[in-house]
Amino acid sequence: MRTLSGMSGPDHGHQDQLAVRGVSNNAVRVGGHHWPVRWPARRRSGVARRALVALELVTGATGLAGGVLLVAAPDGSLLRADPAALAGTPFSDWRAPGVLLAGLVGGGFLLAGWWQWRGYRHARELSMAAGAGLVCFEAAELAWIGVQPLEAVFALVGVTIVGLAWRMPSTQP
Repeated sequence: MRTLSGMSGPDHGHQDQLAVRGVSNNAVRVGGHHWPVRWPARRRSGVARRALVALELVTGATGLAGGVLLVAAPDGSLLRADPAALAGTPFSDWRAPGVLLAGLVGGGFLLAGWWQWRGYRHARELSMAAGAGLVCFEAAELAWIGVQPLEAVFALVGVTIVGLAWRMPSTQP
């Protein structure tokens, strides 16, 4: 086996590609035809991993911002949250839900996204826990406050994160 730099011809001469009896990193030559080679699973999972990290970081930033705004104005005025929605709940104002939103959703997803981005051990499991936690958070919100428009959106985000994380390879020690 030789590197392409040791071969001649119009398709050869790039030192950054390897040749394995006519196989390059992007095509196979058989009978004068080039056949594409499937991307390795690691390359495909890289796209899903970047999407997972982006979704986790955006969700975390959104949760943190929303929670901070609820804590800053417990009457809900900064987010146009109706205080009447809290009737019959254990909350008298939006401060405690804001702390829960900022801490659990915001902090949890920022941690999970950073952990996944860095490729640390158990990143897959942490991402799945964060996604499942978001679904549970939205289910509790539905039970306490009733139907709110963003509940379904963020529950779907949680399910999507669990699905993307499930497809990630498990990290080994």
